[in-house]
Formats: sequence, structure tokens, C-alpha cells
Amino acid sequence: MSKSFKALGLAVGALALTQSPAFAQTKVTNEGISPAEIVVGSHQDLSGPIKGWGVPVANGLKMAADEINAAGGINGRKIKLIVEDSGYDPKRAVLASQKLIEKDKIFAMVGPMG
Repeated sequence: MSKSFKALGLAVGALALTQSPAFAQTKVTNEGISPAEIVVGSHQDLSGPIKGWGVPVANGLKMAADEINAAGGINGRKIKLIVEDSGYDPKRAVLASQKLIEKDKIFAMVGPMG
């Protein structure tokens, strides 16, 4: 994989982490936030016909979360990133979203695709 493609994945991931939380929820909640961590989730097409796009996005999200955590997190809280594979299937995307929200209790969904 070329350096520019990796950089693009990182840029997309970083952008998603900085922009999407503002649109992810409309109600005030502390689900997914503890004194130690902030849980965020995403579903990406890690398999299927457009995995060539989804895998680099997921890698960019992971790299951005790792960089944030290495710098001390957000107000001392580490980012816990959960990525689900939606496999370019709308039904799997819905199920992945439901799992992230209902089971994993994420605070925000970032850069969902599929």
C-alpha cells in the first residue's frame, strides 16, 4: 500500500474523529464515557466489493485513536475504538449500528460507511 494511500486513510480517519461526533447524537447522555475512556464506534466495509476503501478508513481511524491516546487522550480519557464489518450489505450495516449502540454503548459513531 502506498504512503499516499495510507496518509489519505489517516486524514479521513482524523477528519471523521473530529467532525462526526457533533452529528452523531442529539440527546445528552454519558453512555460510552467513563472517567478512563470514551467509546466510539464505526462500521466499515472491511469485506465485500469496496473493502479497498473501507480497510484504509478503518486503519486511519485506528491510527488517529492511537495518536490521541499516545498524547494522553481527551481530558485524560483514552479513546476506545470499536470497528464492525458491514461487508457492503445494508442489513449488516444496520445490525452493526444496532450492536454498537445497544451492546457496546458507544458515545459516538464516526465515519460509518456501507
